[in-house]
Amino acid sequence: MLGFLTPGRDAGPLIDEAAADEYWQLLPRSDPFSAQQSVSEALAELTTRAHPGRDHFRALLTLDQRAGKLSDALLRNYTNERVPSPALERKSWQAALALSQSFARAYGYALSHIAGAAPSRGLREYAPAVLLRSFQHRQIEFLLRPFISERPTSDCWADVHGACKYALAQGLLQQHAVVTRSHEERRSVSTLEREYLHVLLLELLNRGQVSPYDAFFVNRMLPRWCATLRLRVNDPQSPQATDDGAEDYLVVDPERPEGLVRSSRASAGTRLCLDPYPMLVLINDEIAALRNRVDAARATSSSGRDRRLRLLRKISAIYAPKPPPILRRGQRKPTASTVQAIVGFSHVIRMLRNERDRKSVAASAILPEGTEVVGAMALPVVGRGGNGPRPVEPDGESNGEFGVPHQVWHLKDRSDSGCRFRGQFGDANRVVPGALVAIREGVGAPWMLVVVRRRRTRIGDRVDIGVELLGRNPHGVVLASDEGNDGESQDAAKNKRNRFNALYLPESAQNPAMPFKTLVLAPCEFKVGRSLQLQSARATFTIRLKEPIEEQGDFAWLPYEVVDRREVAEHLPLQPADSKPTAMPSTRVQPRVVNSDTLTQLVTEEPDKRAAGAGTP
Repeated sequence: MLGFLTPGRDAGPLIDEAAADEYWQLLPRSDPFSAQQSVSEALAELTTRAHPGRDHFRALLTLDQRAGKLSDALLRNYTNERVPSPALERKSWQAALALSQSFARAYGYALSHIAGAAPSRGLREYAPAVLLRSFQHRQIEFLLRPFISERPTSDCWADVHGACKYALAQGLLQQHAVVTRSHEERRSVSTLEREYLHVLLLELLNRGQVSPYDAFFVNRMLPRWCATLRLRVNDPQSPQATDDGAEDYLVVDPERPEGLVRSSRASAGTRLCLDPYPMLVLINDEIAALRNRVDAARATSSSGRDRRLRLLRKISAIYAPKPPPILRRGQRKPTASTVQAIVGFSHVIRMLRNERDRKSVAASAILPEGTEVVGAMALPVVGRGGNGPRPVEPDGESNGEFGVPHQVWHLKDRSDSGCRFRGQFGDANRVVPGALVAIREGVGAPWMLVVVRRRRTRIGDRVDIGVELLGRNPHGVVLASDEGNDGESQDAAKNKRNRFNALYLPESAQNPAMPFKTLVLAPCEFKVGRSLQLQSARATFTIRLKEPIEEQGDFAWLPYEVVDRREVAEHLPLQPADSKPTAMPSTRVQPRVVNSDTLTQLVTEEPDKRAAGAGTP
């Protein structure tokens, strides 16, 4: 692709520095995806050369320096948790991964020629730069790969460990280098050993245990943590050998296609040992600082503080050389059944809307002639029939009756707080830690909202998924916010009314027990203290958002308080949240003291009761 950008058909764009710079200037600035594909093709062409020389190495390093802007462009939306488009996110991640893999392969190819070249050729002077950039591109690959493709291949590990072994043999591991990291203008000093450790620690963390946002956060913290660590060789013939306290180390075998493991799982022979204690001290210091609410309040909100505390505790357990005891909130009970699963906040919203529409049509079919079904802003309760829920037929992933893709998962065990499922996926990476999922055990059974906590790839395309329960019987609701200024007219304020969809979860005494009502919103709509209008069929409630219980890239889950209620004089037909705003019907203000059950009754009202004009609760 974009072969016309190549300066010469035979010479290629990486023949020397000038050609590489000219090639970069010709790449399309407005299309980073096309630019990435062109760069990957140029790098692939470089690896076909039988005898690359110094000019080729200079061209490679020049293009890599220029392409840092391209990599930042592909990842610019993913340094924070509020991503505007999941589709764009995945496409950008795939392009960024492909770009880093192309550079890593090119550097691996260059290193093989450096190692085998005669000293007289003068190629070894490029070894430190080639090793440094090779490790840094592998960092991006290990960051993104778990959310796009499977775990690192044996060839990938061979290149990573081969680079480390060469640096160790040449005495380069401790050599200092000036580095520039993604989305950072300020340069810092590092060593090849720290960059290699960064790769290992990132892979150990990112094994289906953290969400993408958390993985990006840890990736930014690792350079500071790695500065406190050193590798040790346990080969008895090595002057750096050590065998004291082997059980207190994480170890890596450069001859095996895997990363860091605890010493109890390590194979015999030459290994590199890592004492994580200095890093764990830094992590525990950060935990202690976040617990100090006076200091933490200056740095982050209480919601961000609580989330970061949970993440740091998880990281500390992952990097501990001895596995800490797992304190479960409930005993796991083996179970054998199947569930239907809808993955993603937007898909859950659409599925519940489709269910509401089907029930409204069914209700209107049995009403007296001339009776109109009034659409509610919320979705009705999906109750169990008299004969219980019908079993789920495993039918793979399809849109089917829900109007959105759904999957069938096999329930393996459950506890009071969560479940473990096993599924067969063509694309398992759509179900990442932190994803919101709606599940139900049978047609007619109530839906439950869960969040994915961990994912583990088994044999082939089979994946184990651990989830935590959030709530039962979610209902779709429409929220509205007047964004006009106080000085604007009422009509102008109505035209600026922002309406969007959300999920309403009533309180529950069952597992998961939740003593208060909550909402699930898109992250871009969430702000602590924000006042919104929750519209039901016969009333509009003014609510104020509180500190979230959980924030992820796809959703925010939080409680709220009702501060006002206004009854709607006339029923308002349901409109999609993205439709043009209409004038609100006349209202009359009610006392601010609101019955705690009123909102739930209005939200969960059955369509036939609404059509019959049931009395106000």
